[in-house]
Amino acid sequence: MAITAVFTVAETEYGIDQALDRFADYPRKTPARFDYPPRGDHGTITREEIRRTRYVSSRISHVEGDYFITRATDAPWIPTDADLADADPEARGELFDDMSALYWHFARTAPRGISFAKVSKVLHLKFPAVFPLLDSRLWKAYRAAARAHSARHPELRQSQLRWIAVRDDLLAARSSGAIERLRDALARYEHHEPAVQHRVRDMTRLTDLRLLDILVWRP
Repeated sequence: MAITAVFTVAETEYGIDQALDRFADYPRKTPARFDYPPRGDHGTITREEIRRTRYVSSRISHVEGDYFITRATDAPWIPTDADLADADPEARGELFDDMSALYWHFARTAPRGISFAKVSKVLHLKFPAVFPLLDSRLWKAYRAAARAHSARHPELRQSQLRWIAVRDDLLAARSSGAIERLRDALARYEHHEPAVQHRVRDMTRLTDLRLLDILVWRP
């Protein structure tokens, strides 16, 4: 029997069976080409990393890639093991502020054509447990939640408000045990096609944040 809704992502409830269908339908090449290869050295952005972002439709040009590579040399980098769950927006001078400083280091001086989505995709690749893949799809999905947070945090920008909203979902999924149950279901996933079964089981390698992102994804 299918398990009923066990957690909520972007105001949508998911049961384990429904979530597994999402993962099975996710573009098969994306995790292998974007998520699984090792990150480059801390404190740098490489051309190979820029190339990898194109597998999540970043559309970053060679010239735009040069911008990221150059700006990376003096960026205020955060620890590689940072986690969005620890980014309390009320805690001044800690991870949330550090995330903001890093994000705006790239976004504030970005030339025309480099939007929040391109910055988010590059930073997610470097910090897959911290920065949501904040593209137009995720932006729309979290619009209402961001609006609700803006009343409490009127000083924050829209990107930051969405980080808070995504963090809320992440904390709830962990505290309820939903992420743990999802990971167990992924590891045990069965399919009549061995390639599909292996691909879905392999997604246990993704961060909790990335798992939630895939649930919001729409083809």
